[in-house]
Amino acid sequence: MAAYDAGAAKRPVNLTINSDLVARARAEGLNLSALAEQAVAAALAGIAKARFEAEIAQACRVHGQYLAEFGSLGDAVRATADAAGQT
Repeated sequence: MAAYDAGAAKRPVNLTINSDLVARARAEGLNLSALAEQAVAAALAGIAKARFEAEIAQACRVHGQYLAEFGSLGDAVRATADAAGQT
């Protein structure tokens, strides 16, 4: 799934960029609009990744707390089987 609609209409914006970088980029034939778009997309992807990793870490902490308090289902099944003499 794409992080953004790559086919969305382009919108003109104003950016302030170091004049030396602009001159060098133009001399090399670089497309500043495309580079800015790629940089923003990469930054947003990094933010989404960090947010996802934080959510996963929180879920792991909660799961660990649950296991510490109640144990795992597998442990409960084995204990029940052991008590019934089924293992």
